[in-house]
Amino acid sequence: MLTKFGKPGQLTSDCSDPVGDFVKRVKRKFDCGPFKVSGLDFAVESLKQVLEEVKISQPSVFSSVKNDGMLCVRHRRHNPARFSNHSWGTAIDIFFGSTGPVPQGLHLTHRGNLLLAPFFNRHGWYWGAGFSGDSVDSMHFELADETILKIPDEPL
Repeated sequence: MLTKFGKPGQLTSDCSDPVGDFVKRVKRKFDCGPFKVSGLDFAVESLKQVLEEVKISQPSVFSSVKNDGMLCVRHRRHNPARFSNHSWGTAIDIFFGSTGPVPQGLHLTHRGNLLLAPFFNRHGWYWGAGFSGDSVDSMHFELADETILKIPDEPL
């Protein structure tokens, strides 16, 4: 990510603003259907495609999906020496219901996330439920490494 997009901002524990050339790649308050997001141009366009498919095939999932953040320049929760993929806006946290997201580290998920996973996978995203140990993160979806490598160098 650092090689492809550069340093997105400050390596902090809380969200900080993106800086430098990377900012040219950020789409802000982009309407993806059930919510608006800010993130890497390619990622928000891909997310919109995912959610358009969900709207057609799983309308009840589409109407109840909630977003807990996409672009957030910060370090990884379990590795403060490395940027989170949220730092480039290539990851999103999604949940369902009124109790909020399933916390990272719990080997549980909302049924809606389970139903969303195949849609995200078809579009080149990886589901954080596949992370190991206390890093498991069932609300987290991120662009897969293979997808990142295919992203054009120039902004969309």
